[in-house]
Amino acid sequence: MTIFRSIRLPAIILFLTFSSRFCFAEQGILLTDDLQLRVADSFMEQGEYYRAVTEYKRFAILFPDSPKGEYALFRIGIAYYLGEEYGDAVRSFEKLAAMSPAGPYNLSSRYFAALGLWKKKDHAGAVAAFEHIALSISSPFAPKALAAWSLLELDRDDPSAAATLLQRFMTDYPDHPGIAQVGNACSLLAQYEDLPQKSEVLAGILSAILPGAGYVYAGRYGDGLTSFLVNGLFIAGTVTAVNNDWLPAAGISGGIGLPFYLGNIYGSANAAKKWNRSIKSEMRGRIDEALADIVAEKDFLPKISSGETLLPSAPARHENNEGVPGSGPARPFPCFTNMTGSDSI
Repeated sequence: MTIFRSIRLPAIILFLTFSSRFCFAEQGILLTDDLQLRVADSFMEQGEYYRAVTEYKRFAILFPDSPKGEYALFRIGIAYYLGEEYGDAVRSFEKLAAMSPAGPYNLSSRYFAALGLWKKKDHAGAVAAFEHIALSISSPFAPKALAAWSLLELDRDDPSAAATLLQRFMTDYPDHPGIAQVGNACSLLAQYEDLPQKSEVLAGILSAILPGAGYVYAGRYGDGLTSFLVNGLFIAGTVTAVNNDWLPAAGISGGIGLPFYLGNIYGSANAAKKWNRSIKSEMRGRIDEALADIVAEKDFLPKISSGETLLPSAPARHENNEGVPGSGPARPFPCFTNMTGSDSI
């Protein structure tokens, strides 16, 4: 009886083990391409961009023949872009554009590749990419490329080129819903070119003649007063020591005060430079704000739904009203000027 029990106990354990495995196998989840994409999209929506990249790449490995492969590759590029890995983003977008020249993501990939090149400070590459997109006049990305290109020219300190591009936008797309914003940006650009400037040389000369005067000229009154008092004390001390034949004291006072005097000249010139930069930066911010919705409209990101790719229709153009057929709402994405947050795509 004891031997029977000792044999029966392991048999029961084996039976329970195999039966439990069978039950769990019956209750397992079947991994499909849709499910894998939902996992990746979920990470994307939560701002977990690097984990989203991993899941999209896993999708490409597990489902190499899926019709949604281009969607996954496009989203990889977007995830890299939002994660500020612009080099990887550009490579992903360029790979997709080359892989599928006639695909639904070709122009959108080229557009985001151009934005990535811009972010990388590769201005020449970005200009070439924007120019290529702008040639496809009936594309919904052509006016966006012109607006972005104009901002890029401002980065290159060429407001005339930026204004020319915006005039081209208004000529080619007079019925674009953002035409009023473009007109506003043109007006701001005219003001940008006529902004008052402070002379760095004049600021330095003023401070050389009267310490602190260059700071006052540059609008930094507190620094001007401080510089005047500090340098005035050293100058007065040095002059007093010389008049009383205290030459060692005069040498010490003058030696200590000389760096303050020279720093006052350099600092005044730098203050004028910063003043010029600040008013340009303020005006540039207003121009960016005027064009932000055009450069990165929230309803322009393609989306795959039930196996069909959805694209927005092209904006109306003066001579040519042909567009890219669209068939539904697109998944939104954040404005290009705020791509580092956790906004969903």
